[in-house]
Amino acid sequence: MTPPRAFPLVAAIAGVALVTTGCQSTQSKSAEIAAELGPVQQEKGLKITAASKDVKVVSTSLLSDANGSAVVVELRNTSQEDLADVPIAIDVRDAKGKSVYSNDLPGLESALTHVPYIEAGGETAWVHDQVLAVGKPKSVEVTVGEGGVPFSGEVPAFDVSEPKLEGDPYSGVVAGGKAENESGEQIDRLLLYAVARKGEEVVAAGRGAIEKVKPEPKPLFYNVYFIGDPRGADVEVISFPTLPGVDQ
Repeated sequence: MTPPRAFPLVAAIAGVALVTTGCQSTQSKSAEIAAELGPVQQEKGLKITAASKDVKVVSTSLLSDANGSAVVVELRNTSQEDLADVPIAIDVRDAKGKSVYSNDLPGLESALTHVPYIEAGGETAWVHDQVLAVGKPKSVEVTVGEGGVPFSGEVPAFDVSEPKLEGDPYSGVVAGGKAENESGEQIDRLLLYAVARKGEEVVAAGRGAIEKVKPEPKPLFYNVYFIGDPRGADVEVISFPTLPGVDQ
């Protein structure tokens, strides 16, 4: 995994009018995100039978706005091994404690049910930005499962630029930037998480992806659509390239 970079985004968006008349349905928003992320492997349905002894939950955040809801989980790998494809379950509940969404549904892409990579002794953030709740989300319970894949190879290197914010009239605020493949190898997919913080509080998050990255070090554009408002916050961009020998 390319080391995360935190970029301060403290200026207001100049010259961009955010249209507030009407909003996308949750379903159409999910379809738009799916189109942006491209073709991915889908889950048959997540099942966790035992909690991980090595990967611990540091903190959780639940975000909601007119475009939907997202969950951000900060994780720490306490083991001596780098781990890939770590299963992670979320159960989103309403104010009465009733479950309104869980990510064990068949058909979800793997990145919505597994942490792509977390180095030995390190921390990372995981983002699920397609919480299709049947009620109003109020809290979330997280379980990290056993079954992560030990990884001893070399993580493909990428250089990810500072994101710039723009206003999308339908989807809210989007961050755009460039990513450059420095590995010299073709990469099937580069997944990008963006987490916006004001102090210790997570205020927005989203995901993006670039498919079929060629070996040539040519800058490629990425977009991340946010749940929540990242304006005035520090934005951390974390990149997860497809790992050699790991089925993700």
